[in-house]
Amino acid sequence: MSEPALKQSRKTVADSWMIIFADLLALLLTFFVLMFSMNSVQVSKWKAVVEALSEQLNPERAKVDDTDWEKVETALVYKEPALSLVYLKGIFEDKLQYDPILQRSSITVLDDRLAISLPADMIFEQGSSELGKDAYQALIELGDALRDISNKIVVVGHTDLEPTSGARYPSNWELSLVRALTVSKMIEKSGYANPIEAYGNGSSRFKEMDEAIDLDNRFVLARRVDVMIYKEEKK
Repeated sequence: MSEPALKQSRKTVADSWMIIFADLLALLLTFFVLMFSMNSVQVSKWKAVVEALSEQLNPERAKVDDTDWEKVETALVYKEPALSLVYLKGIFEDKLQYDPILQRSSITVLDDRLAISLPADMIFEQGSSELGKDAYQALIELGDALRDISNKIVVVGHTDLEPTSGARYPSNWELSLVRALTVSKMIEKSGYANPIEAYGNGSSRFKEMDEAIDLDNRFVLARRVDVMIYKEEKK
């Protein structure tokens, strides 16, 4: 065999794998066509898949941020920001000075709240939760001052160490709680729209009072209802 013929024979042998590979691809294509033809395709589902892929693979589509749908109602409710306690202290000192009962109250700025301490002896009948003669108008004045703020309000009743008597208020705890409820309802009646929490502490906070104050004055100061105005609304 001549040298050119030998080279041609070797080239033919070297290229024979391409024929085998082409046959294999043809067989695979035939196999997938048969598999596809044996399955029924729902046009509606196929269109949904195509549309989804087109949307996801579109680089110009708008980006959608994740949303916490459990809190969507809270996110849609507008809440006014709570007012500064120092600012409110000045407002209340100005508004309450004209009422003979409210001007006897004390206004104190604490860490997270403003406390308006109302003298219970001037608001309620002795040993009772019934409002005194001039207390109704005084509490209306207080409620009017609180009506336009968005801060959270909590009302807490206190008593001295003297035990109560009678079946209506078995203990100082019941008396202090009913007094707190009475004050909170008067504030709501004046137009304060947010819920008000009311608690009764009885005489449990008496020991926290300054012992430098004589005992009689401590008893007077202990008989009070505190209107607590917090820095902001709690969740």
